[in-house]
Amino acid sequence: MAAGVGRDPVEQPISRKGYFLKDLARSFLQVLGETGPIASGKLGHFTADLICSGGLDLWQMLCWDYAFQHIGIANPRIFVYLKKKFAELNEKNTALPFTTFVNSPSVQQGTFETVLILQGCPKKLKVKLPSVPDDTHNNDAWFASNARSSEKAAVRKAWDRSHDLVQLLAAGNELVTAVIDGALEKALFWMKWLQEEDAQMRKRLGGGLTTYERGPATLSSKQRTNVSFFICAVLAEAYKEFAAKGIIRMHEEFQTLLDVYRSTDKHIGAARRQDALVLMIQILTDVVRWKVPAAPSLVKDPIVLGRAVAQCEVFYKEILALPLPMKPLPSRVGAIGKKKVVVTSKEDHLNHHLDSVDAAIMNFYER
Repeated sequence: MAAGVGRDPVEQPISRKGYFLKDLARSFLQVLGETGPIASGKLGHFTADLICSGGLDLWQMLCWDYAFQHIGIANPRIFVYLKKKFAELNEKNTALPFTTFVNSPSVQQGTFETVLILQGCPKKLKVKLPSVPDDTHNNDAWFASNARSSEKAAVRKAWDRSHDLVQLLAAGNELVTAVIDGALEKALFWMKWLQEEDAQMRKRLGGGLTTYERGPATLSSKQRTNVSFFICAVLAEAYKEFAAKGIIRMHEEFQTLLDVYRSTDKHIGAARRQDALVLMIQILTDVVRWKVPAAPSLVKDPIVLGRAVAQCEVFYKEILALPLPMKPLPSRVGAIGKKKVVVTSKEDHLNHHLDSVDAAIMNFYER
């Protein structure tokens, strides 16, 4: 990763250590997926640079992205942890001046603990959503022949006769039937069908499948009637039924995913909210068939984690000794301008910088 070399600094934000934002974000995500002391050292280095360069928002967004993209159902407990940890950090960030915040031992330890836990989690890529043919929409004949499952109590509890069209009831029954059968792809098909049908009806008729405002009050009236909030309500009722039967024990994890979908957290975009919805369905279809239908522990060895976290001061001290960048890092990598830049630096100069970073980390672990 090039550090502040070969590109006009106007073109891209640069971190305190001198990394271009895209390079820093890419390298941070890459080492999250690697193992071993060298990878953990690099992760500490990049984390300290992000936080000390004013990139707390970006760092949180990257952590959420990684958890949804690469961990997901492998350990849903990670979302409970991230939600709590980020709330703590954001509260401190609001209350403290920037210099005090980045020098705070609890902040340094909290950020290191977060990334090390992410790095140590088992990995499983998120599922790919099935395609929904165009001819299934605005097609009463297709719907009548394919939405014929018996009525499910979870759907009936969520459905409202005064505000919801009957298609919601029938399609919801199909979704829950697929969940009960453990048919993940079919359940995701009906989730996506409902979302697409609702969007097309809104565009065609000016209104969707429901007028019930199930979304949070912070959203507009139109947003609160999005059909995905009906799906959330159905899944919540289905979870209650499963939990009452004792076939699933992920209460806090499932509630956290519901909260994530319904929240307006600026660090969680529309794509990640969709991932949360998919994960709720995946929990209902898959976890009930696990030998132990509960999330495993996030930390295998708390002593080892504690020792690693205790070293965070070394990495923060290195970054804090450098001057602040002219501008704080933006909250999203996409905020960078798209104007093409020309690389003029010599390759051996870039390699030399990377080698120096690797050597410093290796020396630290050899002490």
